[in-house]
Amino acid sequence: MKSLDGVFDTSGTVRRPAFGALPREFTAFLTYRPGAADMAGIPHGAGHTVLVLPGLLTTDAFTLRLRRFLGACGYRAEGWELGTNWGPTPRLLAGLEERLRRLNDREGGPVSVVGVSMGGILARNLAHDHPGRIRKLATMVSPVRFPTASSLEPLVRLLSPFYSDGVSTERYGGAPPVPTMALYTRGDGLIAWETCQGAEGECHEVEVEGGHATICRNPQALRAVAQWLGQPL
Repeated sequence: MKSLDGVFDTSGTVRRPAFGALPREFTAFLTYRPGAADMAGIPHGAGHTVLVLPGLLTTDAFTLRLRRFLGACGYRAEGWELGTNWGPTPRLLAGLEERLRRLNDREGGPVSVVGVSMGGILARNLAHDHPGRIRKLATMVSPVRFPTASSLEPLVRLLSPFYSDGVSTERYGGAPPVPTMALYTRGDGLIAWETCQGAEGECHEVEVEGGHATICRNPQALRAVAQWLGQPL
């Protein structure tokens, strides 16, 4: 993984969002304050535990609005409690496995996992290692087809020397062995939205409107995740 072979497109086939979209994403992150998501028609979570993983360089604070909505829908939504998401470092991968194990013990069985952006990549990797511990998986604006293209590529390359050698695009891009949803938006200003769609027939796909940085506040996205979690296996 340290070489990032196959992670980013170098041929120009996959179009990266324009760098001009970065100010738009930043402004929206500071100013976007939508109304509460509608809970009508969403099945009650019955106390089921949902582990929510934040995006790159963010913490559990980034997913707070999403976790509060899931809580209002009857789920026991938990942050990952590992601080800043730097990507797949050995420390974070080990900490995430331990966090999952503890939640499984408390739940007395599998829990569901929701990953945002880089958190979705880590969630898919976790599902490959521990399919029996995960009931359902949802990724939100996370690249799941590789190679991808992103304006965050320089940052990821800067961090990559600290990443684990035990992960690869085959694992990130391979179909997880658990029921999976991939949520994407064509307005994504950070990651090529086409690569946030699951491969055909691999998973349930949901398209919403809006940008990348505000996805955890996006009422359409919040409803989509809660509805997916509430669907029977």
